[in-house]
Amino acid sequence: MRFAKWLILLILSASLSSLFAHHAMEFIQMESYNTAPQGGFVFHLHYDYLIDDPDQPNLDHWEFTPGLSYGVSDRLMLDAHGHFAKFGAGHLLPEQTAAFPTLGPSPFMEALALAVQYRVTKHSPLEVGLALTFEQPLPRSVDLIGGQQVLESSLIINHSFGEHRNILLNLNAGLDGDEVTTDWGLGLRTPLTPDAHGISAGVEILGNYAGDITFLPGIYFPLGMQDIVFKTGLEFNPGSGVIRSNLTLLYQF
Repeated sequence: MRFAKWLILLILSASLSSLFAHHAMEFIQMESYNTAPQGGFVFHLHYDYLIDDPDQPNLDHWEFTPGLSYGVSDRLMLDAHGHFAKFGAGHLLPEQTAAFPTLGPSPFMEALALAVQYRVTKHSPLEVGLALTFEQPLPRSVDLIGGQQVLESSLIINHSFGEHRNILLNLNAGLDGDEVTTDWGLGLRTPLTPDAHGISAGVEILGNYAGDITFLPGIYFPLGMQDIVFKTGLEFNPGSGVIRSNLTLLYQF
């Protein structure tokens, strides 16, 4: 049965997948079409504060995510990253709530992840890429919050127009433990100044097929040189308000 679910996931990923990834090169949440150059590295560092329910602060949590991507070729990129996180008491398994009744446990290393991304097409009006990520929860995550293995796959479709302007579509399918998940994202990015390599802004519309939609506007600053980029944004649900804040730093070398 489990093998059948994995097979279903792989079939889905060939037709409608995309993962909201921590190794995105252009946007904040969505997978980007661009990859690290051959032989090049991208160090990425992310901080996210997330609000699962604005009326239940014991469900607030944050994640600190360092990672490193490597360009195997001009089309193939490998990535490794980890999640260091703090969870409120509302995320704990029932048998753990007595030990951490109010603030929840101290921050801990939640999971480690490996990813691969491949650009299928080049120099075409619609640029297509694929990505696959496997995430392994660490023992404390399993014991405290019931962490499970996650497999996420992505179909990435990009169209560039003008210099450093693009519209991007992500379609995704994944397995979170035994649960099959599907999501999508649509992003638009453009420079804000006559210098196409200067400050840029973008908006990401993120949703699932149950009809849940959030918006993530962001702004992206080159820090003195094009190899270092600082990004920040707020994700919000029009009905419930801000649900996530993000700070991201990328260094390409």
